[in-house]
Amino acid sequence: MAEVSEHLAGMPAVALGVEIPPEPPEVGARQLYLAGRLLAGATTFFFLAFVFAYFYLRSLNVEHMWRPKGVGPEQGYGVAILICTLVSGALAVLAARMLAREQRSWLRAASGALTLGVAVVVLQCLEYATQHFGPASGAYASVYCGWTCFYLLAVIGALYWLETHVATELRARRRPAATGGDISEPDRLIKPGLDAAVFYWCYLAGLGVLTYIVLYLL
Repeated sequence: MAEVSEHLAGMPAVALGVEIPPEPPEVGARQLYLAGRLLAGATTFFFLAFVFAYFYLRSLNVEHMWRPKGVGPEQGYGVAILICTLVSGALAVLAARMLAREQRSWLRAASGALTLGVAVVVLQCLEYATQHFGPASGAYASVYCGWTCFYLLAVIGALYWLETHVATELRARRRPAATGGDISEPDRLIKPGLDAAVFYWCYLAGLGVLTYIVLYLL
């Protein structure tokens, strides 16, 4: 307590009525950039557990129950999900580049990316509803159900992140955000925020390619 008191005593006095200025948008932009990369790194470590489980359990094949006959996803759904994911990622990148060039039509590309992303969720749910095995149908089925379920949750989270920037842009066009808050010029954070969301969504698209190769082709 004494050290804290000495530290506080050494701080310069602040006149009454002086307010802390709002944070410049460049600081928030840097934080959003780092947040997207850190989130991708954390996601990588999370899904490495499923990659390890797949190859480890496949190599053991205890009592030949790795993948019993008849257990396996439908290729049609897998291909459709992969295509929608990749095209959605491409549209998201296009939207980010259009926003960087200050083209107002970037919302159309972003909306297309969101639509295809929702299609990914719908297709995966349809696959769950039509498949003839569950997580208890062998080691492969357990890995497949766990991997795809958590991947679907990550997709939903990324889509929500993208949607917030589309909604923020629509609101900013109708009525710019007030500048009296904690961040100066908050509307300037739309571009770095979208860049971070697009980066993570494209990362998930790449993870979707790995998911398709491991779970549908190997």
